[in-house]
Amino acid sequence: MTTPHAIAPVPLRAGERLALALAREEMMRDYHRWETDPATVVGFGARWPVSWEVFQARFRSIHTSSHYQLFEVITAADGIPVGTTSLSVDQSVNCAEFTLVIAPEHRGLGYATEATALTLDWAFSIASLSAVWLEVLAPHTPAVNAYLKAGFRAAGRLRDAALWHGKRVDKLLLDCVPDDLAAEKR
Repeated sequence: MTTPHAIAPVPLRAGERLALALAREEMMRDYHRWETDPATVVGFGARWPVSWEVFQARFRSIHTSSHYQLFEVITAADGIPVGTTSLSVDQSVNCAEFTLVIAPEHRGLGYATEATALTLDWAFSIASLSAVWLEVLAPHTPAVNAYLKAGFRAAGRLRDAALWHGKRVDKLLLDCVPDDLAAEKR
C-alpha cells in the first residue's frame, strides 16, 4: 500500500481520472515494490526482480539524464500514486521507448489506457517527439489492449523472443506517431 507523503505530487498533465506528475525520490520504495511484484516481472519478460540497491542507483542516475523521463501516475482527484510511465529518448532519431507500471493494488481499474494516453500526449505535444514505441509480450492481453486503445499500432512481432511463465512467447512491437492520435480525434 502506498504510504502518505509530506509533499503532494504536482500534476503536469491531467486527464479524466489520472494525471502525470514528476517522479519523486521519496516514492522510490513504492516504485521498487511495484516493479518487483511478480506479475510485473513476468509482464516485462524478466526472470528476476531488480534488487533495491540496483533500483536505487538506476533511479538516481536516470534522473540526471536529459534522455529519460519518469512520470508518476496519480489520481486526478486526490493525487494518489497508482503507477509510473517512462519515456527513454533516442535523440538521434527523436523517438522514445515507452514503459508503464501500474501498482498491483490499482490494476484492473482501466488506468493503463489513460496513463498511456497522457504520456503519449506529453511525448508529442510537449516533448515534440516523432514517434513512441514499446515492446509487450503477446500473452499480456490486458496490456496489449490498453496500448492499442490509447493509440499505439502494431509494428512487428519477434517470434519466441521472450518468456511468459516459463514458456517461449512472441514479443510484440507497437508504435505511435502524432498522426495516429490526430486520426483518432477526427
